[in-house]
Amino acid sequence: MKDLLEILYPLGWIVVALVAFAGLWRIVRGPTTLDRLLGLDAITVALTALIAVESIRAQKADYMELILVVTALSFFTTVTFYYYLSQTSRATGCDLNLDEPAPPKSSDDAP
Repeated sequence: MKDLLEILYPLGWIVVALVAFAGLWRIVRGPTTLDRLLGLDAITVALTALIAVESIRAQKADYMELILVVTALSFFTTVTFYYYLSQTSRATGCDLNLDEPAPPKSSDDAP
C-alpha cells in the first residue's frame, strides 16, 4: 500500500497543479467578472486538494481543521463577492454575464 501511495503522490501534485493553472488561466483571460470568480474558486479547490494530498502523505489528520477553514473562507468569499456584484448590477443596470450595460427595458417587458 505504501508503494502505491508513493506512486500516486506525484500524480496528485500534477492534477492539483493542472487545476490551479486552469483557474489562473480563467482569472487572467476572463472575459467577465463571473469567469474570474470561477477561476478563484478553482484555485481554492486546488489548494484544498493540495492540503488533503499532503495530509494523506504525512498520515496526519491535523490538516483537517485547515481544510475546513480554507473551504469555509472560500465559500463565504464567493457568496459575498457575488452578492456585492448583484447589488452593483442592480444599481448600475449592468448585466453580470457581460460586464457591459444591459439594454434598456421596454414597456413590453413590464409585468
